[in-house]
Amino acid sequence: MAKLVTQISKGANDGVHTSKFSLEVPSRTSSSMPPRLPPQGFSSFIAFYSCSRSNTRSCTRSFSLLRSRCLFNYPPHKPRRIGDKRLLHATSSLSAPKNPYQALGVASDATAAEIKKAYFALARKYHPDTNPDKGAQDKFVEIQEAYDTLKDEKKRAAFDKFGSASQQPGFDPNAFGRAGGFEGGFPGGFPGGGFSGSFNHGQAGDLFEQLFGGSFGGRTVRNEMSRGENIETAVNISFMEACKGTTKTVNVSPVTSCGTCSGTGLKQGAKRTTCTACGGSGTQTFVISGGFQMANTCRSCAGVGSTIPRGGQCAPCGGVGRVKTSKKVQVIIPAGVEDGMSLRVSKAGDAPISGKGPTGDLLVRIRVAPSKLFVRQGSHLHHEARIPMHTALLGGKVRVPTLDGDVDVRIPGGTQQGEEMVLKGRGVPPPYGGDKGDLFVSFSVALPRSLTKRQRELIQQYADDVEGRSQPSETASQEKKVSQDDSDNGTELFIHHSPSLGGWISRTWQGIKRLIGF
Repeated sequence: MAKLVTQISKGANDGVHTSKFSLEVPSRTSSSMPPRLPPQGFSSFIAFYSCSRSNTRSCTRSFSLLRSRCLFNYPPHKPRRIGDKRLLHATSSLSAPKNPYQALGVASDATAAEIKKAYFALARKYHPDTNPDKGAQDKFVEIQEAYDTLKDEKKRAAFDKFGSASQQPGFDPNAFGRAGGFEGGFPGGFPGGGFSGSFNHGQAGDLFEQLFGGSFGGRTVRNEMSRGENIETAVNISFMEACKGTTKTVNVSPVTSCGTCSGTGLKQGAKRTTCTACGGSGTQTFVISGGFQMANTCRSCAGVGSTIPRGGQCAPCGGVGRVKTSKKVQVIIPAGVEDGMSLRVSKAGDAPISGKGPTGDLLVRIRVAPSKLFVRQGSHLHHEARIPMHTALLGGKVRVPTLDGDVDVRIPGGTQQGEEMVLKGRGVPPPYGGDKGDLFVSFSVALPRSLTKRQRELIQQYADDVEGRSQPSETASQEKKVSQDDSDNGTELFIHHSPSLGGWISRTWQGIKRLIGF
């Protein structure tokens, strides 16, 4: 007798499960062929592991023989059937989604306005209540799904990154990290290393619900009311209006309910009929082998549960129930807004295309013109004031502009170039409330480009005094005339020699005072 060792292992996708056993078989003789192993004897040692909550899985069988023997090959495991029909049914919503950009006929870098324009044009053209063609309904559904994907920035970004997989209802690329029942996630691309042993059916339903947003195991569908889109516009204001606040009127063209049919899409006297595709429930359900059920929004009625009969649609809106209107909106701009800020006007945007969700908002972007007098830094203002040389030397009053008008400020003598003075509370109020900022005034000394003869005399005497020059007596000195070729003023410079240093300082000081009017 020889021993036959058999090893059975599951596929790599189902974890590792190994069984080893030995089988006694008669030794091979040359006189007679060995009898075949009965199927029932061999099959009693082989067990295939299968999960009742998943689709058909294959098991790999590997055999190690100590002695070559003939074995029966059994057919692979097949899914259970009832009659000739499999226990797997799926609606057409699981078919491969089409490219939403191609469905709307726009480029992948199209703006939101271009996408909306293309959608409205195609929706009016292929609306099943106005287009009698057989393929109009499917085309309308395709357009609606494409617009639902591209109008949402997050969904559009997900499609650009993940492709058609992101168009499954409620697709979330991070759902694997949040779903329960996984001890370590998936190897290669997901955190962790494998399944835990506590995986149960409830956790599986949560996982599929997070991945596809549907309803499993008889759970109800969590329908969310669709919300209208926001409208964006811009308004230009002056620097002073930004600091003090103002009111502006903007023209917008929101999508609103049709005034003729009050948003129902029905002409007078017409009534909606129950959707034949979903039976009025607004959802279609498909069953996955193993008992899972998944509900999806009905493609025929878009989840409403009813449809408009042919010839019963409202003429102005074409049965859509929504029209574009033009209106003026008063926008109150508070004091302290800055360039680039956006103001939100609630419920001044588009109404939802379908359903009775809330209306979107109006977003107004503020554009502030620069100021020639001030530079803003938060709630503080900065202003550069030019002062003459004699005011910087002797001090005096300087007129400074503020948000409330010009004011006179006194500066001390000897004010240097670039020195600052702070005027408390003369800045900008914060847009969200609080104390006003300050006004920082920096001084720039303005030097004269031309001087008179007397001004040059006095300044030259001042320069001689500062440099400590020694001059001869006035009686012994002669007035030296120095000709200067000055294209600016064409004056001549006269240097007077002072008889004594102390008397010269007194006379220079008095001369400067008379020159500037003191």
